[in-house]
Amino acid sequence: MMISRNTTKIAAVVEGGKLYPRPALDEMLAGVESAAARPPISDALFKTIQEKDVNAAVEQYRELSTAKAPAYDFSESEFIGLGYRLIGMKRYKDAIEIFKLSVEAYPLSYNTYDSLAEAYMDNGDRDLSIKNYEKSLQLNPYNANGQRRLKILYAQ
Repeated sequence: MMISRNTTKIAAVVEGGKLYPRPALDEMLAGVESAAARPPISDALFKTIQEKDVNAAVEQYRELSTAKAPAYDFSESEFIGLGYRLIGMKRYKDAIEIFKLSVEAYPLSYNTYDSLAEAYMDNGDRDLSIKNYEKSLQLNPYNANGQRRLKILYAQ
């Protein structure tokens, strides 16, 4: 990541009544650069799924998230992206396991439950799909996708 000249000219920033002097800003920018350089966990897990299976990838996740958490990007979007990649490959059961990891890692995110519900729906498991869409709507009552999908599932 390259820092622009204008950024380096800033002596301090006041945000929310708190003063951030230049050294604090430099430290924040270094942290952002470091975070951006971390490899995505989805790449490592996908490779393991291809070479072995999803159970090996789940085990790998548990090991890496404990032993090497700062070394990888474990963001929610990494799990969601990998799950949808697997759905695109029609590997619904594998996607379900990855979305379960996403729910485990981000239990307060409506999106993780919405994605898990979609994978269950694609796999033909209506009851688990409904359960997870309902949980998604508990966390975010404005989730239009969940509302729409539940109407369809209830009508079946």
